[in-house]
This record gives sequence, C-alpha cells and structure tokens, in this order.
Amino acid sequence: MPNKLINESSPYLLQHAHNPVNWYPWGDEAIGRARDEKKLIFLSIGYSSCHWCHVMERESFEDEKTAHFLNEHYIAIKVDREERPDIDAVYMEAVQIMGQQGGWPLNVWLTPELDPVFGGTYFPKTTMHGRPSFMDVLQRLIQVFDSENPEIKDRITRIRSALGQDLYAHIETSPLSDEIFQQAAGVLKTNYDPVDGGFSPAPKFPMAMSIEFLIKMGAASPDRARTDMALNSLRKMISGGIYDQIGGGFHRYSTDTRWLVPHFEKMLYDQALLLSALVDAALTDDDPLFAETIAGTISYLKREMMDGTGAFYSALDADTEGVEGRFYVWDWSELEELLTAAQLGYVREFLGASETGNWEGVNILTRKSQVIPAEMHETAEIVRKKLLDERDKRVRPGLDDKVITSWNAMLLKSLCKAARAFNNGEWRQDALRLAGFLTGEMITADGLMRIWKNGRVSQPGFLDDHALLAEALTFAFELSGDETLLGHASDLCNILTGSFYDTGNKGFYYTASGQDELPVRTRNIFDNAEPSGTSAAISALWRTGMLTGETRFTSIAAEAAGQLGNIASKHASAFGYLLNTAITIHHHSREIVISGPPSEEIRDALSGTYLPFSLIVEGPSFENSPLPTLKGKKPIKDRTAIYICQDFTCQQPTLDPRDLPARVRRTSQS
Repeated sequence: MPNKLINESSPYLLQHAHNPVNWYPWGDEAIGRARDEKKLIFLSIGYSSCHWCHVMERESFEDEKTAHFLNEHYIAIKVDREERPDIDAVYMEAVQIMGQQGGWPLNVWLTPELDPVFGGTYFPKTTMHGRPSFMDVLQRLIQVFDSENPEIKDRITRIRSALGQDLYAHIETSPLSDEIFQQAAGVLKTNYDPVDGGFSPAPKFPMAMSIEFLIKMGAASPDRARTDMALNSLRKMISGGIYDQIGGGFHRYSTDTRWLVPHFEKMLYDQALLLSALVDAALTDDDPLFAETIAGTISYLKREMMDGTGAFYSALDADTEGVEGRFYVWDWSELEELLTAAQLGYVREFLGASETGNWEGVNILTRKSQVIPAEMHETAEIVRKKLLDERDKRVRPGLDDKVITSWNAMLLKSLCKAARAFNNGEWRQDALRLAGFLTGEMITADGLMRIWKNGRVSQPGFLDDHALLAEALTFAFELSGDETLLGHASDLCNILTGSFYDTGNKGFYYTASGQDELPVRTRNIFDNAEPSGTSAAISALWRTGMLTGETRFTSIAAEAAGQLGNIASKHASAFGYLLNTAITIHHHSREIVISGPPSEEIRDALSGTYLPFSLIVEGPSFENSPLPTLKGKKPIKDRTAIYICQDFTCQQPTLDPRDLPARVRRTSQS
C-alpha cells in the first residue's frame, strides 16, 4: 500500500511512495500530527539522482523492521531538495553547526516546533567506518530525547541562535577595485592544477563560474595567464570522462584529478553553467574543440532533456539498475562486436579503450588527443553514431522530469549567448521559445512559481528563481529586442527589492517576506554548484537597471557587490558568479544597440567578437521606446544602424559592421 507521497509530483518523492515507511510530504498534516502526538520528526532530504539516497533507501527505508520502528516512534517527512531548497538550506546549516559534514541524503531529527536536535547524512544499515547504523540512531534518540531536559533545551537554543546569525556582521566591506579582482585571480592561480587543469584536488568539480571569471579577467588585462588557466581546464574536462564523448553533456564531477572517472549524474545546471563558460572560451580562442563541445552539449539537451513545451528537465541519474555508470561504460567485447577493425583501432587510439579497460575492467571513453586528424573525422562520426545507437538500447538512467525555473533560466542565458556567438538561428528559436515558456507558464497570477510538471505549477519561487529568471530575460531581450521580456525582468527586480532585499545590511534573504514557516529566514552568499541567489540578484539588478535606466536597481547592485568584494577576493572559488558580475560593474557596461531589419552581416560581425562588458540589444527599431537607453535609436535611411554608448555618451551611429571592433576598443579606452 502506498504512503502519502503517492499524490506528489516530484520524481524523488514518488521513488519513495511505496516504501513501508509512512512518509509524509512537508506540510501542515505531518507537522500537526507530530505536535498532537508529541513525537520527533524524522526529516529526510534528497533528490532523484542522488546515489547515496538510493543506497539508504534500499538498505533502510525498504526494510520492514526499520520502517516499523520509524513509523511507531517518529513522524517521517520526505523532502525533494530541488523543490524546497529553503528547507534544505536551513537544516543543512544546522547539521554543519552540529559539527557534521554536509551532503545528501540529509537526515535531521526535529522537534514538533521544527527545531533540529540531531542530524547527519548517510547512515548505513549496520555500523561501519565509524558511522552508527540508522537503527542505532533511531533507538538512541528515543532513549535520550526529552524536550524538558535542560541540556536538550540548551542545545536547541544554541543551534537556533547560530542559525539566526547575520552573515554580514563579520564581513569587512570595501569598494570594488582592480586589486580585489587581481587578488581573486591570484587565489585561483594558487589552487590551479597546471597539469590536468581545474582548481581542486579530487573530487574535482568543473567550477564553470570561476573559469568564466578568469576569461573576463583575461579580457581586462594583457596577462594571458588567467585565460590560459581557464582554457586549459576546459580542454582537459572536454577530453576526460566527465564529458560524455558519445552523447554529449557533462557529468557532475570527477572522482580523480585527471577528469577520468566521473560521478555519472547529469544536472541541467551544470550544462547551463559550462555552456556559458564555453561560449566565452570560443569567443576568446578559435580552438574548434569549444564550438564542437557547445554543439554537442546543446544537441544532448534537446535530444534527452527537452520537454515538448521547449522547457528542460532537471537531471539524469548516475545509476542504472542500481549500478553507477553502467549506461555509459563499455566492455571491450561489446566494442569488438559492434565495430570494424579500423573503427576499433580508432577507439583504441583516440578514445582510450583497451581490452583491460581503464576503470574496474570496463572502458570510460575519453579523448586521447584534443585534435583528431581530418582523415579520421568520418570514422569518428560513424563510431559515435554506432555507439550512441547501441547505448540507446540499454536500460536508461532515471530521468527527473520536473522543470525548475532557476535552472531553466540559467540555460536560457546560455542559449542566448550561444545563439549570438555563433549566429545560430535554431538556437535563437530555442532560446526565445524557452523564454516564452518561462514567462507564460511560470509567471502566474499568484507570482513566480518554481516547479512545473505535467502542465501543473507548484511552489512559489525563491530568491534564485526570481533573480536568475530576471537576469536571463535581459539576455533574451538583447537577442530579440522584445521589450515585454525586459518588462518581465523589471517586474521581477521590483519583487527582488521589495520582498527579498534587506535594506539594513544591503543583502538578500532566500525566501520572500511572509514565507515564515521555518525557524529562521536564511541568506546565502556563496556560489557553490549553483550561483547563490545573492550573486544572481546583483547581476539581475545591474543588467536590468542598465537596460531600463532604473538607477535604483544599479545602485542596489553596486552596493551589494561592494559589500562582498573583499571576502570574494580571499575566497574566490566560493564567489565565481559574484566576481563575474562585480568585474562587469567595475568596468562599467557599455551599450551596443542595433536598430533596424535583421542584418546577417552585423550578426556575423558580433558572432566572432568577445565583448564581456557590453550589453548588446538588437531589434527592428527603438525610435519610440520608452526606455532612456534605447529611445531615439532608429534605423538610418531604412538601413540597420549600430549605436555604441558608455557612461551616458554615445558615438555617432554607424552602418558598417566592420567598424564595430575598432569603435568598441575606442569606447573601452575612453
């Protein structure tokens, strides 16, 4: 008999709907029952593609004896962290305050008043590696917990007090300056792996936001070393097992320093962030590897992650039939059966496969040479298609088919960048279709929603949903000139400043005012796997303010960025997205307005030019635009005109796109 998760839409919650545990979704029913029965709440948080979540489910949540004890003594609540990142953030911080390592599954025991008393991540079925068994923890907490015990009450008070601490109270602020960005780049250089690229030991994460910052630093300085660090890191990733050499797209992270053995899940946000960095790399360096990888990643997304509406799903699981990576790896005998002798020779020489394998007796395909000889291109494509067709016959990893606003917004931004960088009409259509979905489906009469699945929206949006969508819509506006998209961005920025912004310390709360069901209202300033809502809000406000002329937005953005500049310079890897925006603010965005009929000549001129500190708006005519940055900028004698402005001063418009690079250089030097 299913439990109460059966009526939920989250793929992760539905995975647990037939557990013998009497799971509840987060809500008044479960919390009310805990209060009525005076029981502790067992809160378990995870996501559908989480490997150790699956392990703990198999070992404990599907075990009848464990489930019976849990049902008798606790109220069990399951939460999908991707649906409710606010809940995840509060209790992840609580577990770390307790001195435990963070991660997922996140398991926390709460009082009926939602105060955390104990927590951790994965608990094994039997005690091992210094970890108590899950049943030991369940039994021990029943024995020791007494809400009236002074020690317990003191523990609850201390944790609650620590959760409520002001992040900004201990941050030393300073104005944005060249020194801040130089120091941040220096921190990344110190952590840089000159052999294999990347900025950490194993496990090695892509850190796309930091890579993008280094590319911008390279554009702002004659020092090529920053750009080289970024490009080398991308090349090493593309050549490794972290990039799917057959199907395209990036896995979550590498378990080794060489990018060989990945954790095999594929997340939408990783694809979006890496695409953005790859576009900048392609505009900075003419290495065809970058363009090829961009095309391969977008092709993967459209083939495997795209909904019929034009929106994109969240994730592909790492596991197939309980085995991580099974879908992606190859036994040599399989390759022998599928390929001709010549094709097998190509796989051995260029994709690193062998009879003995390179991981647990099987082969993770890698790119042994970044340049494949021209005479091998046809063989390479035949092999790729053969292996992709064969792989598609396998049992597929689980798909999390919910649509998340913030993640789709990140991809919208990247698609807009790719469409312009390569003057690709198909990607332009994909981007604007996605923009239409997000504004048409996710922005409702009740406000912005976070989740869409099977035609239904749920869960009011959080800071990152509002901020990343506002930011992405400015990119869609640049691409299309559709001022309704910029209007939506402006509306979202008004919500950011009205419902999320703290005028006292100039920071942002993760939840909107009035969303107060949790013990504390959290903030997050750190860019981790995803951009923090704070960094995204600063970018959204800056870009929207520059395009609309709304100085209130740009002032808040500049002040908020300045508050974090000093800490970002010392901990650069935790502030990649912030540094990207802050350096743009510091260099003062220039505006390039293209007014007139679509011009392939102008689009081609823009497509090969890296302009990291420019806002580029393209549309049929802005003669009557109400926006001060655009008003009066019209075609000249029915021909498409280019206007370049900076610091409230515009050059004479030009009709010749060949003038564009020189004019931009003159503006940047003035």
